[in-house]
Amino acid sequence: MKTISSVLKTIAEDNRLRIICLLGKKELCVCELTATLGLSHNLILHHLKALAASSLIEKREEGRFSFYRLNLKSFSRFKKQFMKLIG
Repeated sequence: MKTISSVLKTIAEDNRLRIICLLGKKELCVCELTATLGLSHNLILHHLKALAASSLIEKREEGRFSFYRLNLKSFSRFKKQFMKLIG
C-alpha cells in the first residue's frame, strides 16, 4: 500500500500529470517539454526527477539531449496493484 500511496502523491501534482499525459503520446526531450508546458527548464527537471524516482518514466540520452518516455512496465505493475487494492 505504501508504494501505491507514493505513486499517487507523485502524480497528484498538476505539472507532473501533464508531463505523464505528454509522455504517454511519445518520447520527448526536456526542451520539448519546456516549450509545450511553458515551464522553466529547472522546474521541468525537478518534476522529471520526481517521476523517475517513482519509476514512472525512463531516460535516454543522445548527445547532449535527454529524452524521456513512460515506463510502461512500471505503470502496468502500479495498475495491477491499485486494482487489487480497490477491487
